[in-house]
Amino acid sequence: MTGLLSSIAAFTITLSLGYLMIVAAASVAGAIARGGRRERAVDAYEALAVSRFTIPVSVIVPVDRDGVPLARLIESLLDLNYPELEVIVVADSMSEAGMEAIRRDWSLEPKEFFYRRTLETAPIVRIYGSERDARLVLVEKTAGGRADALNCGVSVARFRYVVSMSPDVVFDRDALLRLMAPALRDPATVLAVTSYVERRAERTSPDGPRPSGETAHAMEWTRAADDYQRLASIRSWMASRLAWHQLRCGLPPREGVAAWRRDAVLELGGFSVNAADPELDLLVRLQTSGAKLAAGRVVRTSEVFGHADTMDVAGAAQLVSRRQRAVLEALSTFRRNPGTHPARRTMMFVLAVELLTPAAQAAAIVLILARTIVGWAGWSAPGLVLLMLTFGYGLVSASALLLRGGTPGAPSGADLKRLLIRAPLELAVYRPALLWWRFAAR
Repeated sequence: MTGLLSSIAAFTITLSLGYLMIVAAASVAGAIARGGRRERAVDAYEALAVSRFTIPVSVIVPVDRDGVPLARLIESLLDLNYPELEVIVVADSMSEAGMEAIRRDWSLEPKEFFYRRTLETAPIVRIYGSERDARLVLVEKTAGGRADALNCGVSVARFRYVVSMSPDVVFDRDALLRLMAPALRDPATVLAVTSYVERRAERTSPDGPRPSGETAHAMEWTRAADDYQRLASIRSWMASRLAWHQLRCGLPPREGVAAWRRDAVLELGGFSVNAADPELDLLVRLQTSGAKLAAGRVVRTSEVFGHADTMDVAGAAQLVSRRQRAVLEALSTFRRNPGTHPARRTMMFVLAVELLTPAAQAAAIVLILARTIVGWAGWSAPGLVLLMLTFGYGLVSASALLLRGGTPGAPSGADLKRLLIRAPLELAVYRPALLWWRFAAR
């Protein structure tokens, strides 16, 4: 019996390591094959920006806390290089002081606003219109969570496509054109488009500009969590570039901005208030729906919409935990409602892979430690397994950096060197910290 258990553990370890090495090799091969090249010519954004055929868009920004730089965000949204849009800020739970500040900054006044309440949401207190820019609408409502705020924005929206985004994203003037490009090319079949937001440390902080020179260089080396979060987001972008954009289905990246065809959102009853990740849940339901939506498709682009500041380790741990819960919910949705979408098998496979990779890593480490403790393997075995895992992790991250290097906003110089040095240590240093904070939060 002991020999059988030992053999099973050894086989599982070998299988896990083999799978992870295949993933690493595939990442390296894909990055070398594509390098920094684009798969297609860049869209003529100048022509789209002035075309009267460009589809109008409603941008929905749920805000559930004070301290968000709303004035800067609204100004950036209204300055987007897009022919026709409206900005709907949904204040889900802001203090009166926060509401007063934004009303003053944008000359907001209560308006008679007639709309069809197509989705059930928490009660709306009032709706404001801006005297400075008629494209801005502020909805003040009773707290109900992000999904409820998005549903409220969808009800108020006037245009065919709606864009959901977080208030902490920083972007350039062409960001919305990049996001909407697939829908503009094929509006009849594109149900949703997702793009990518990169996590990286900002050069400014609430206390003022960060130090520069030698002091800044020393601080950069101490902010390891920032680099590991940036590496994780770049690996997510690499997955979009190497695989997702070629499929007629997709899951959103861990963090991104999405555009939705409004009629499809309404047909499915909007965003689920009970889902761990409302946007991922809706994308899965779009791809497991009945025949009416089966001809449509979801596009996960490798376009970079913008970037956001890094979080503390506790916040990053919550994000990872929420993503894993959302993927488990998505698998459950597939089992309950496999639907008729032709890409459902591919979706099932990708959902399984997203869970399988961290499971394989954990299995290899836990089982080799167990074998060593009971005396079935020498004490050098855990070190060897950990070395193989860190080497594979470093290869995947280096491949992602290679692929990202040919696109705007890629890390360079000292940032690139530091990321390459830290990449192999992520599994041994940062992942245990995330695990600690996940258990500490319970």
